[in-house]
Amino acid sequence: MKTMNIKPGKSLVKTASLLLLASSLLLGACGGGSGGTASGSDGGKDSKEPTSITIQTLNYATEFIDNTNPLWKELEKRTNTKLNITWLSPSTAEEKINVMLASGDLPEVTFVESMQNPQLQKMLKQGVFWDLTPFLKDYPNLNREELKEMWEITKVDGKNMVIPRYYPSYGGGVFPMIRKDWLDALGLETPKTLDEFYNVLKAFKEQDPNGNGQADEIPYAANPGALAYIYNIFNETQGGWKLEPDNTLSPIITSDASREAMLWIKKAYDDGLFPKDFAIMKFSQVMDTMRSAKAGVGGMSMNHAWVTGKAVKDVDPKADLMPLAYLENANGVKYTPSGSPYYGVYLIPKKVPEAKVKKILEFFDYGYSVEGNEMLTYGLEGVHYNVENGKKVATPQAAIDKTGDGNLNNMIHLVSDDMAISAVGMPDEVYQRNVEIVTERKTVKVPNPSGELYSEAYNKYYPEISKKVDDMRVMVITGKEPIEAYDQLIETIKNDPKMAEITEEMTKAYQEKYMK
Repeated sequence: MKTMNIKPGKSLVKTASLLLLASSLLLGACGGGSGGTASGSDGGKDSKEPTSITIQTLNYATEFIDNTNPLWKELEKRTNTKLNITWLSPSTAEEKINVMLASGDLPEVTFVESMQNPQLQKMLKQGVFWDLTPFLKDYPNLNREELKEMWEITKVDGKNMVIPRYYPSYGGGVFPMIRKDWLDALGLETPKTLDEFYNVLKAFKEQDPNGNGQADEIPYAANPGALAYIYNIFNETQGGWKLEPDNTLSPIITSDASREAMLWIKKAYDDGLFPKDFAIMKFSQVMDTMRSAKAGVGGMSMNHAWVTGKAVKDVDPKADLMPLAYLENANGVKYTPSGSPYYGVYLIPKKVPEAKVKKILEFFDYGYSVEGNEMLTYGLEGVHYNVENGKKVATPQAAIDKTGDGNLNNMIHLVSDDMAISAVGMPDEVYQRNVEIVTERKTVKVPNPSGELYSEAYNKYYPEISKKVDDMRVMVITGKEPIEAYDQLIETIKNDPKMAEITEEMTKAYQEKYMK
């Protein structure tokens, strides 16, 4: 029987060959599961009837499971529930969520990707959803130390109105992933500063790091959207806003630092460090370029050291994709991407009776227990994995039952950095290096003052303003417009009453949330 190391990631690969285990083996291993609390259809703890719960949530898998899946059945058994899950594909989730919110036809457990969703904000003010604050103290696993920050940061007017879906703060985000084997071939050190990074890209273009005698290397597989972090490095902040000394927010879209960032990108473009179709490339084309093994750098989350790294290695066996820990700007300020400690939230509509609210919280409490949390990702020991030398090693049954492939493990994420830094099949040496890199990233604290703020003016006006600036940046970078045209546009935006209204609302939202 073949086995593989199993470490969960946001994007996971399937095994090629599968060995079917007898269903009786699975059912036998599923028996007598511990950790669940039996409760009845009315949410009371004395009834033996399963509680029916309707849930809608994201699913990143290529094939969605249903209630015939053995792990689905085991989860129902351990929580004494009957689950009716509607899966949302990431490509259509936003549209479907907006339609659902607008219709008011909400499942008992309603998933929304962003708390800044305008319709959700209106519904929160209208009191559509339960305030969960009084109940949470009764669910110990929901009060795990690792989850405290996500509960605090998602409060609405001091109340816990949502069940946040955990996601690690570090390891995700678009940030350079570099061909370490190319660095080694040219005798170069891992870049720490933007200047060193630029010089590495030039060396990749000019010094034949793949050693084939041809100038066929693409230093950096990127499009304009993949370089947003450059603006953040120059502005020393996450997101689109910077906190000023007087506790007001200023938009980085109009800052002098963003002008310098754009000119840094333009210089790289003029020096031929990006693909020829840089300005019009889609994300899928950028990734195809990376997977071709022709590129020296790509922008990815850390788990792509193997998710994409293996694809590159299949083309070039010497390939070794390594995430950068951080990059330092000219002021000596380090930047690395980090985010909120959650991704997406669940809400319970007021139409759900209080007894069932408690049962739903009990279900999530099991999902965030160590036992339930690991089962949703790894499956069952002896069936989906075996422990060898202290490590979980997947069996072929894991692929058959689709453990850790974006189904149940995306309903409730594994409470671990592995969500962002690992992937199924990742070699130990790659994983250990990722652990060291994410540990170093955690020492870099970059403010994100606008991360959890909501502004109606922002939602109403900012997308149009942002598009104008993005379009102008591309025109300047590619030489189709002079820098003077950009300067004129920025000056117009600075004097736009709509931008002033957005800034005022964002500042007010920040002060109300963080300065009370």
